[in-house]
Parts: sequence; structure tokens; C-alpha cells
Amino acid sequence: MKADVFNARALREAFGAFPTAVTVITANDPADRPVGSTANSFASVSLDPPLLLVCLAKTSRDYPTMTKAEHFAINILSEAQKNVSINFARPAEDRFAAVDWARGPNGCPIFAQVAAWFECSMHDVIEAGDHVMMVGRVTAFESSGLNGLGYARGGYFTPRVPAKAVSSAAGGEICAAAVLERHGSLFPLGDENLPFPSCSAAGGDPANTLASHLEQLGLSVHDWFSLLDL
Repeated sequence: MKADVFNARALREAFGAFPTAVTVITANDPADRPVGSTANSFASVSLDPPLLLVCLAKTSRDYPTMTKAEHFAINILSEAQKNVSINFARPAEDRFAAVDWARGPNGCPIFAQVAAWFECSMHDVIEAGDHVMMVGRVTAFESSGLNGLGYARGGYFTPRVPAKAVSSAAGGEICAAAVLERHGSLFPLGDENLPFPSCSAAGGDPANTLASHLEQLGLSVHDWFSLLDL
């Protein structure tokens, strides 16, 4: 599609093909009251110095407060926090009433049970069309290890557990085990202790490793319901 015939909706849908994380930007107004808005245009910028950026629409009701704040925080929502994202994307008198939060080292609202959070000092505010890019210098952060909430093509998604297991296994030996089901009942294998089938490997894809082991036991694997790295 050529630039002179751009359709805003079509362009938005094309942008939406790129999966992103879901974040909530938080800060405090001049009266020290918390403000926050959902945003999915977030990116790391630099390790030295530690910089990140997030884009905020100029139509956001928190735009004046956010862009003038000395500090702000980015809460990267976890896969169980879809409702938090929806809540902070809608107009509401007290968005913070439905979320567990506490103040960070610089006083910014930090949510509980997020995948990660970053508290920043304002490094720069850059005009960018109908948005501004807020560039923050990270002053404090924490990562919980929880899977993050994703957003693509107008809908939410969560990472598959096998992908997390592959990532965890990259640094050393993996141990994988299967819980089998047959006709609605658990189906363990082995001697009188009835252990679940398990195996170890130095690396690779845990799903493929376990499937190969089960095939050696004479079992054919058709569907995976879940895979946990132990």
C-alpha cells in the first residue's frame, strides 16, 4: 500500500502483526497521587547507560502528568494480568483500586506479580507524531521470572511453557517427566513404586527429548498438554 493512500485502520492492523509485551506506565501527579496507563510500545535502548523507552499517546489523559514527571515506572504485566491491562486502558476514576501495588525507591507505583518492573528517571521526552517517546534511565528494577503477557493483532496471548523450558535448559542439564492419561485416569509406568516416566539430557528441546524417551518405552506421543521444566 502506497503512502498517499494509507488507511489508518489497515496500518494499525499491520503494526499489530508484531507481537509485543504489555506494560503499564506509572508515575505520580503533583499531589503525589498515582497515575497509570497501559502501553505496549516498549523497548530496551541501552545497557550503558541503562536506558529504555515507552511510547505514550498524546490523547492519554495522563499525558501532561507523565511527560512532566521526574520519575516513572514500567510494569511489565505477567500472563495472569490481562484484567490489569484492560483496567488501565479504560477511563476510570481509581484504576489502582483493583491492583496490589506499592511505591518503588523513587515513589513510583510498582505492581505486585508482574513479570518485571523498572523505575526510571526521565532522560528525555521526544515528540513523535501523535505520540511521545519517554526515554527513561533505569534506577531500579526487578524480574520475577513469571511469563509476560503478550499482545498481537488486537488480542492477548501468553508464551508457551515449552519455550520457557527450552530457555531454562540452555545453561545445563534438563530433567523432563511425563504424566500420562488414559481413559480419564493417570497412567504411571514402572515397578511397584509406579514412578512417572522421566529422563535427563545435556540440552536441546525438552519436548523432543521426552518424546524420544517415551517412544523407546513403546509409547506413541500424539498431543502435549503441558511441559514443565523441573
